[in-house]
Amino acid sequence: MMNKQQFEVWKSDVKPALQSKVDEFHLLGYKSADKEEVWNCVMEKLEKREEPVRLHVLVYYVLTLKLSEYMNRLTVSSYKESAKHYSTKASLDDLLGDIETHASTNRHLT
Repeated sequence: MMNKQQFEVWKSDVKPALQSKVDEFHLLGYKSADKEEVWNCVMEKLEKREEPVRLHVLVYYVLTLKLSEYMNRLTVSSYKESAKHYSTKASLDDLLGDIETHASTNRHLT
């Protein structure tokens, strides 16, 4: 795979494709999509390739990115951030306590 530096040079070249993909996601109702997140998603996909990537392949990956792939990446990133926040046992215990407190105060008597 090519080094990260080459991709950063190409980033300005593929801005129209990135904008097109963001516009597509906006039309599909996902208004918070942005070029940087689309770029990061494509970079993660390309990191898995072993052979060198040419510019036209990079553009292809941008234009064929599916909304479900994009959303999956955002979801996983969100889970990873949450895991960092609750990485200690004390934090997890606090979270579980908050959940129990919330659940017990919102129970309905029948």
